[in-house]
Amino acid sequence: MSGLSAIRASKVIFCCAICALFASLAVVPTGAAPGAVKDTLVSPCKYPAGLATDGKRLFLADWREATIFEIDPAKGTVINTHKAPTLKPHGMTFGNGMLYISDSHTGGIYALDLESGVVETTFQAPGSRALGLAWADNTLYILEGRSKKIYKVLPEDGTILSYFDVPDRSCTCMTHDGTYLWISNRIKDELYMVDPESGMVIGILDAPGPYAAGVAWKDGYLWNADFQRRTLYQLIVKDDVPYRLTDTRVARVEYYWALNNYGPGEVTDVAVNLAIPEKLPCQELLSDLDYSIAPMKITKDQWDQPCAVFDLGTIAPGSKAALTYSVNAKVSAIRYLIFPEATGTLDDIPKDIRKKYLADGTRYRTSSPYIQDTVKKIVGDEKNPYWIARKIYNYVIDRLHYEMIGGWDVPEVVLKRGSGSCSEYTFSFVSLCRAAGLPARYQGSIVVRGDDASIDEAFHRWAQIYLPGYGWVPVDANRGDSDSPVGQAKGIGELANRFLITTQSGGGSEYLAWSYNSFARYKMNGYCNVQEDNFGFWEPLQEEKAIPVSSMSGSGETCKPEPQAR
Repeated sequence: MSGLSAIRASKVIFCCAICALFASLAVVPTGAAPGAVKDTLVSPCKYPAGLATDGKRLFLADWREATIFEIDPAKGTVINTHKAPTLKPHGMTFGNGMLYISDSHTGGIYALDLESGVVETTFQAPGSRALGLAWADNTLYILEGRSKKIYKVLPEDGTILSYFDVPDRSCTCMTHDGTYLWISNRIKDELYMVDPESGMVIGILDAPGPYAAGVAWKDGYLWNADFQRRTLYQLIVKDDVPYRLTDTRVARVEYYWALNNYGPGEVTDVAVNLAIPEKLPCQELLSDLDYSIAPMKITKDQWDQPCAVFDLGTIAPGSKAALTYSVNAKVSAIRYLIFPEATGTLDDIPKDIRKKYLADGTRYRTSSPYIQDTVKKIVGDEKNPYWIARKIYNYVIDRLHYEMIGGWDVPEVVLKRGSGSCSEYTFSFVSLCRAAGLPARYQGSIVVRGDDASIDEAFHRWAQIYLPGYGWVPVDANRGDSDSPVGQAKGIGELANRFLITTQSGGGSEYLAWSYNSFARYKMNGYCNVQEDNFGFWEPLQEEKAIPVSSMSGSGETCKPEPQAR
């Protein structure tokens, strides 16, 4: 194959890539998930770096040979080659009919007329590591590698108009899709959708290869050149599926609850309610729940959360009562790609959702003057649901740091104190969202702690917000409390594959109160020294071994609730 000819990747390789993609998903979607590979091209050069488009063709820079390849994206063939005006071409973008090229060693910026081969304009970037370029609204964006800044400059002389921090220290190349910047990260193998004014990371895609380099936006698709695989990927960014599932984990999860009575009195009227996990976009139950004791009944609370109800009677001094359930589950990491402009307005949220999930509660106190005044200062006149949530989210992570000091104080106390547990982060965020008119609730879970086989003694809770066009989206302000723009973005619309979600609630449940996973009520006849224990246990399984409980020989009794529609 000629070094100047790029051919379409073989059908075998393409099919394997697609099969690998869908094999990584926990659920095969009806449409394409964000970041799905639509097509691939073999790179015509050995050292692919910057990528650009004039709207018809792709232009790929060979960093080592200082050559620019002009490619027909439909046929995968090289139309022409151009000598780069600098020794180390890296970033590229089109603007005003010129191909702008950056040098990654000197920081030089060159505006090249491809027809004449003449450099019409040249100037120095704000630093010597000019890695990425993007054109938007007659201005040029420069990703500078030494200062770790993205500069917005005048294209005629490089005058700086504004700047912000790069999303991550390993970012390399950029493009603009007409609304957002897209920035590649060669170390973390990620692609970031970034607000070009604030620098906030709005969305994240997994890069299709191990060394994400040049990016270009053409006809609604994101193209990414991978330096290591020497491949150009055409990626689907927006389709019918708003999220992507990856990193599937199959495990047997056991939840254990016990109440120890060390006396001297009796503990009476012991009633325990366990939250029952359900099928969700990021989790699938592969077996029935296997209970150590058959529940007295299976019911639902006012939030449609299924619960197993137990009446354990009296616990004598020196005794304990315990119960467990086990379930085989498949859990996946989930990542939404949210376009703020697609979330409409608060009026687009269904009335029943607003009525149910804007209500006040004893742990929220949304009607308190402090919460009302605070949310007005945060949100201002913002009407877009995503940006309302993002402003509140930014406020919470700026205001709080993690500290678990016992108990769940109300948001006013937590926000004034400046610290809180995951539940207090969540209650504060939910309270402010509801006060702003954005429906919010929470989820609770059993968590993988480190190793695949692990014990969870702490559990975890986070919020969900309702966004028109997307539905319920996870928001974990505790996880997103990071100095990194990427770290902050990973708290919105993203969950790792570490959670078996047991609970979805608006708070104040008749069976779970403000807790999650389980809740117990009891009385004491005289003084009693009691200790309540609850743990989660994870045991990794091979998927083919995750057989239904009903076909397993076990000591526990199985009680399967009748299916109930939400």
